Amino acid sequence: MSMPSFPPNGANMTREEALTMIIASIAMEELALSHILNAEGEKLQYILGTLPGPKPCASPDEVLSINKSVTALLESVTQNQMLLKNKLERVLEVCPHLCPPPCKPEPGPHPCPPPPPCKPEPGPHPCPPPPPCRPEPCPRPCPSPGPCPKSALQLEGQRADLLWKQGNCLPWRQLVRRGTDLRWNEQNPGKVWLNPGKAYVVQYTLNVGTTRPAEEMGCIRLGQNPNGAFLELLPFYFKMECSERQPQTLQYAVMLYPRMGRRNEAELSLILESPAALPVKHIVMNIVEL
Repeated sequence: MSMPSFPPNGANMTREEALTMIIASIAMEELALSHILNAEGEKLQYILGTLPGPKPCASPDEVLSINKSVTALLESVTQNQMLLKNKLERVLEVCPHLCPPPCKPEPGPHPCPPPPPCKPEPGPHPCPPPPPCRPEPCPRPCPSPGPCPKSALQLEGQRADLLWKQGNCLPWRQLVRRGTDLRWNEQNPGKVWLNPGKAYVVQYTLNVGTTRPAEEMGCIRLGQNPNGAFLELLPFYFKMECSERQPQTLQYAVMLYPRMGRRNEAELSLILESPAALPVKHIVMNIVEL
């Protein structure tokens, strides 16, 4: 997981951009808490002997001591969750709804035209009264606009047990799509098209199988075309040696900031840069517009 960072010229952000950054920081804190909980679960597995290691199974006193430590950390995480919930509610109260302007109803019916002048016939008969005016019914008012939907896309690895080779784009299949600023098609399954005029959060989780012995670091990067459409595309490094003994789960999240002047679509892909092929059991990637 990369460290969160602010875009350049952060002091010149607008009010809407500042609110977006606060919401993104909450999401990053939630992701960090998930890593902490995962580490506590692995600690319990290690102390119980289900994870390999140099230490044998622990004694009952050691298990109770570790359990007490995990309980104290979970209480701290619960308190932090309440603070994050309160923070998010306060931000959502002041978030503007960036919806299109409401439609303008058609003008109401015109008043009845004045009756034509009466030409009295010869004789004592006066002019008859004009017929009553019946105006047309008023048009329906425009419906109130709902909240603006943000674009989102959820992709899954095209197939399970995929051997991902160095320099190749990972092929996808679509699970969920919302909005029009994110596109994917089956003819080019390794590419996702984004609007570089907007900011996004990209998060992926993959389950990796065992690999051959290797001491080098593996690297997964987000490729973009054209280069420089987004900022902060930091690569994700992981230890290949960790996957020699047993499968592991890798998680990564990053916020993409658009560069000024970029208005055409940008291609985004997931590329492996590793000395050895990586067996992927399952992978899911989520892209959400901020």
